[in-house]
Amino acid sequence: MNVEQNFRDTGNDWAVRALSYARYITTAFPGRGSTTEGETLAANHVREHLSNVGIDDLRIQDFNGLRSLWLFLAFIFGLALLGHAAFWLLRFPLGILPALIISLVGFALSIYMLWRKFSFQGYPLQDILPHSRSQNLIAVLPAKGETQSRVVLFSHLDSHRAVIWFANDSMVKIYNIMANVAVSGLFLAPLLYLLIAITGFTPAIWFGVILAITHFFAWFTGMTADLGLFSPGANDNAAAVGTVIALGERISQEPLQNTEVWLAFTGCGESGCDGMKSFLDAYTQELSEALFIDLEMIGIGEQLAYVQSEGVVRRKRIDPQVEKFLLDVGAKFNLQPWNRIRAGFFTEMGVVWERGLKGACLISLRESSPFLPEWHRLTDIPERLNPDTLVRVHEMLWDLLNERDNIIREWV
Repeated sequence: MNVEQNFRDTGNDWAVRALSYARYITTAFPGRGSTTEGETLAANHVREHLSNVGIDDLRIQDFNGLRSLWLFLAFIFGLALLGHAAFWLLRFPLGILPALIISLVGFALSIYMLWRKFSFQGYPLQDILPHSRSQNLIAVLPAKGETQSRVVLFSHLDSHRAVIWFANDSMVKIYNIMANVAVSGLFLAPLLYLLIAITGFTPAIWFGVILAITHFFAWFTGMTADLGLFSPGANDNAAAVGTVIALGERISQEPLQNTEVWLAFTGCGESGCDGMKSFLDAYTQELSEALFIDLEMIGIGEQLAYVQSEGVVRRKRIDPQVEKFLLDVGAKFNLQPWNRIRAGFFTEMGVVWERGLKGACLISLRESSPFLPEWHRLTDIPERLNPDTLVRVHEMLWDLLNERDNIIREWV
């Protein structure tokens, strides 16, 4: 008897469906990069499936999304390299002050673009980077009675490039260090060069060289990353998509009494969350009091967790009331906080928090490793998904939705 049959025999058919959908999406739509045909085909498939199971309120939201996050990173670190080069190469023909001014302008533009991008706002010169059509698929499942609250369940459809820095845990360790040095170096390098110009403190030159080398590696990675293959994206993020589909089917058959549930399958999650930004641009007013639940990489691992804080350029933290609610519901599932801030880590929940809305991002982890399972790897294949994990995720989310509905009913 196989694992799926065991689950059916114990009443976990919804998790079996989630696993089946995740496997199908991964194998039928390989290379689901941001704005690619694979991403579009996956969105169309999910829409057709939800329509076939009787969900009527389905909406496609088109938007213009960034095709590659790596080209953006190449751009900002290219500006940083210009800042380094200006200080060292223009001092002699132009003088120290003009060279310093040009250098500071390069760094300032790089920092400003990074800040705007990862606080999920528009940024200068963004139109010169390649953008293309992408889409969000939105489904609205009405409450059985009068709508008193709303919950938004969402997951991104696209998968990431399998860049060498994510190939194994050792490379991820190096990437974390390099990413932190590269981002911090955007702020440190101009201060360093200002110090050298004012004081003539020449030993600081070596720190500038180290930062310049780090920025070169960041630029080179950005320029070459898109030459590689896309990750199959089973855990990141087909498992989440499959789970949201299965929950949508269950809610359509067993609607909540006073809670309207929105499902959002977003595009361009991996290239900087343009899909989530577009979704909130259109629906923030309607969903201002909603609880947002982001599912990321929930198909592998024994430990269920929620992202306690995140932020590439500024740290945002989960709302304390939402955190308490999660811990209360998740106690029997041993739900734990995860707050390992990494320079290269962000989720679509960051967009929600930046807009002042309330929500949480749920993930799953291996108990034996602090690293995100199969993050952006070619080994992120369907065979590595853990059915037991999907069962626990589904059961916890179902409890969460019903507890939210019960609370609202008590208030009413």
